[in-house]
Amino acid sequence: MKKLFTLLFLTVFALGVKAQLADPFTFEEGLADTAWIVFGNGAESSNDDISVVHNPYISDLNGSDSVLQFIVHDDAVPWVGMYTDRIEVLEFTEEAHTMTMMVLKTVISPLRMKFELSLTGFDNVEVEVSNTLTDEWELITFVVPEAIDGYFQRLTIFPDFPATREGGSTVYLDNIANVEVNTTSVKQFSGASLKVFPNPVENRMSVQYPEMTGLTVTDLLGKTLKSYKFQRANSKVIELGELQTGLYFVTVETGNGNYNAPFIKK
Repeated sequence: MKKLFTLLFLTVFALGVKAQLADPFTFEEGLADTAWIVFGNGAESSNDDISVVHNPYISDLNGSDSVLQFIVHDDAVPWVGMYTDRIEVLEFTEEAHTMTMMVLKTVISPLRMKFELSLTGFDNVEVEVSNTLTDEWELITFVVPEAIDGYFQRLTIFPDFPATREGGSTVYLDNIANVEVNTTSVKQFSGASLKVFPNPVENRMSVQYPEMTGLTVTDLLGKTLKSYKFQRANSKVIELGELQTGLYFVTVETGNGNYNAPFIKK
């Protein structure tokens, strides 16, 4: 999966959909290069509460081999979490102020991200989103416009943040990244008049490019979900209603090469 994720981010840079987190956390190489510190996990809280394990639920959404497991103890405070200062500098801009993280939890509860140690005098910025599924992967998106123009040196994650803790839980995390995504309804890319709309899309999306001969839809990990071959066409409508909510890519094939565009499924 490491190779797939590397390919994804090379593609992302080529598109201008760029990763702002210097090294997106994929957990394929253990914790040595991430240095997360656990806090608030009860009387015996320690870094032993997190570990890199085999993916417990390999799916279309997350085909990673390895993920981070966080065991939340029964006596943990509601704000139990972990932080890392090994992110170089996390920059938020007008174009890139969205964090994404894959989550698998045994309970439904809020998750929080917190951005700290600003180099530009910003207060700490915190954002909360709840998962909606249990025992399967879900792509969680954190939008943080309050952090625009901020440069932060610490990333803190609260994986299970109930108002009152009634018990422990197990949380799996993967593929933590900050990506730049233009979410306007029509996207036009330099060097090619490639358009995709509506974007975000709920069911059907129109893809327009002169003399297309094929279309491919892929997920964040580079897995092909849909593929079409046809005679030359300037416009095609594709059905996407069965896709899960998240970020995807469409690639059009032409006689002059291939062109890519990101899109969001509602």
